[in-house]
Amino acid sequence: MRPLLLSLFLLCIQVASAQNPTQTIRGIVRDKASKQLLIGASVEVLSTKQVSITDNDGAFILEKVPVGRVNLRVQYLGYEPLTLEDIILQSTKQTYLEFELNEGQIAIDEVVVNASKNAFEAVNASSTVSTRSFTAEETERVPAGANDPGRVALSYPGVQRGENDTENQIVVRGNSPAGILWRLEGIDIPNPNHFAIIGSSGGGITVFSAQLLARSDFSTGGFAAEYGNAFSGVFDIHFRQGNFYKSSNRFRLSLLGIDLSKEGPIQKGRSSYLVNYRYSTLGLLSSMGIYLVGERVTNNFQDLSFNLVFKSKNSKSVHTLFGIGGLSEEHYIPVENPAEREVGISNHWEDRVRPANMGTLGWTWTYLPDDKSYFKTVVALVGSRIERLNDTLNREDERYRYDTQKYLDTRLVSSLTYNRKLNPSTVFKTGIIFNQIWFDFFKSTRARTNTSNINQTEFNTSVQGSGNTQQFQHYGQIQYKISDKLALNGGYHFLHLFANNTSSLEPRLSLEFKPSSNQRLSLSEGWYSRALPLMAYFFSDSLGNYLNKDLKLLKAQHTILAYHLYNQQKMRIILEAYWQRLYNVPIRPQTSENYWMLNESDAFPQDDVVSQGKGTNIGIDAAIEKLFSNSYYFLLNGSLMKGTFQTLDGRKYNTRFNTVFSTSLSLGKEFPVGKGNILQIGGRFLLNGGFRYTPHDPVKSAASGRYVALAGADFAKQVPSYQRLDARIAYRFNKQKLAGNVSLDVQNGLNRINPSRVGYDGVRNATYVVYDGSGVVPVLGVQLDF
Repeated sequence: MRPLLLSLFLLCIQVASAQNPTQTIRGIVRDKASKQLLIGASVEVLSTKQVSITDNDGAFILEKVPVGRVNLRVQYLGYEPLTLEDIILQSTKQTYLEFELNEGQIAIDEVVVNASKNAFEAVNASSTVSTRSFTAEETERVPAGANDPGRVALSYPGVQRGENDTENQIVVRGNSPAGILWRLEGIDIPNPNHFAIIGSSGGGITVFSAQLLARSDFSTGGFAAEYGNAFSGVFDIHFRQGNFYKSSNRFRLSLLGIDLSKEGPIQKGRSSYLVNYRYSTLGLLSSMGIYLVGERVTNNFQDLSFNLVFKSKNSKSVHTLFGIGGLSEEHYIPVENPAEREVGISNHWEDRVRPANMGTLGWTWTYLPDDKSYFKTVVALVGSRIERLNDTLNREDERYRYDTQKYLDTRLVSSLTYNRKLNPSTVFKTGIIFNQIWFDFFKSTRARTNTSNINQTEFNTSVQGSGNTQQFQHYGQIQYKISDKLALNGGYHFLHLFANNTSSLEPRLSLEFKPSSNQRLSLSEGWYSRALPLMAYFFSDSLGNYLNKDLKLLKAQHTILAYHLYNQQKMRIILEAYWQRLYNVPIRPQTSENYWMLNESDAFPQDDVVSQGKGTNIGIDAAIEKLFSNSYYFLLNGSLMKGTFQTLDGRKYNTRFNTVFSTSLSLGKEFPVGKGNILQIGGRFLLNGGFRYTPHDPVKSAASGRYVALAGADFAKQVPSYQRLDARIAYRFNKQKLAGNVSLDVQNGLNRINPSRVGYDGVRNATYVVYDGSGVVPVLGVQLDF
């Protein structure tokens, strides 16, 4: 396969045209608050000074624009100008853009500074702190980003990777990965990852295709009032629209898989389609003995995504039909020769199969009843099925099932949003989200004295429950511009879980002060909650009694003080100090026990617990970021944090995710190669403190033959620090009828397999560092657009 890809690389360079092709840019301009179309707005290509004026439908067209990176400026009387920079314009594909402007006068000398601020601002205007927007192009550009929002987020302040380097779980400001919310087109969705992890928000790789992603938001705290059921982070994903005037196709081949996408008009100017199918080649590589994910680990996945858009004649009404679906299976294979299986090393003996499937099919309707407001309705059917089928073998290869788990969660989700612009200074938004949930959960395990023992026969069915329940959310928020320098965002979020009739009413408030046009000082305070993974309420004892049915919603309080400084070199400096108080965390009711649910990356409480645990995360994030301009970009950030938890006896301990520090540096540079062709190089270096663990008590462990924690030393030690260097080189070309790029992403260029946790060897009565992940992973890819 590698010689074939290298041949394609050379071919693509040879066909690059010496003539600089041109392309058409189309789009519309709207008021950001009311979604009304703006007639008479000017859209200018800064490099060529080409200008287009929006028509009665708010639409513009710019023709014969030279391909490459393009900067556009949009202006409209009485509105703040907007500059969108470094849009990639291809020779074979028209670009369609939607601009949204904020109403409000602005002085001429502020235009340059605000132009650089535009690209940093969140899509959601109510997300005033700890939020960064990202684009599909960024998920492609970041080294080893794999078009995956979770992996790209590792470059952002306050974010570090989860336990396993091959997974896309992320730890946000010292919180468990279980606290992240995924939202798509205004509805909450289940874990949208292939190889999804039970009770968590991550997995192997996202089901989302980069071909469908529009500009989206990622928040690490201080969420706007419309976001509920989250306490550590929010991914708010939006799909882009297909081209309304011209069809185009994309083919991508890489070591990770094959992508096929197509877009174009259904009825020219009125409706469009956009569809992408992806099939993984990881399974084929595994059959050849090439394991990219881990030692003797095979992975197979495929997914389909689409977005259909239908606009009314007067553009007052827009319907969309969207969907995502993913099938995946991960297989951990034991050592084939029984004589070579080492006693005490579990993955030498275990045969584990982990299917994980999910899907979402949704319909949206956006309607503008007048020139000040809009309604948006979303109805979707979403589902998730995760299984664990784990066997262990003995020397004779006899099979013993020790773990069977099945988690089926199907939901009919509906949401209704009403947004009204009361005046140029005030915007009000309210909405409801309702989930009708059908579920079927089952977990049955058998104990083992060691990894190769198949003689145990007693089953323990600890989770078993099926039926249906509901979840209801309601929110209201208001944005009020008190003056040119001071703005207020206030609101509330209400969450009710019918499974055990628990509720949470959460006030949210933020103030934003602008001492000058290039500075912003923000203070945010808010309360947040999250329902436990639904299967947690169906943990039972040997008699079938549900022990945790009455657990409360997990709660958090966020306080964030943020300072942002922008300059005319398209850079910003960020300083954010945060304090997070956690409570209602499930813990065991015995004072001698130190179980705290949020020390886990995944799963759910599987013991008799009470909602009395507490915790605190405190820290500071700092970053310096330069937009992609003058052919380069960089993002340097560093974070210091301290995380503690408290149990029933009142004593405080380090949390598992109290790594003390995390840092990252991402950068890239582009070089023109002929007309319309670009050579791109980039790199990313990650350095984080190691996760914590509790040392074993050697005397008690030896006596019992199993791991026994050393009393009073909970999470007192750390595994060594995490280090990883990623690199990328890519060549982008444009010919009249063929465009694309050839790229090589190298993950873990230092060939360092990082420590993640500590295991216990009962035979030797000793702990050992577990190294999860793989060495150098080169991912060569070819993308063709035609």
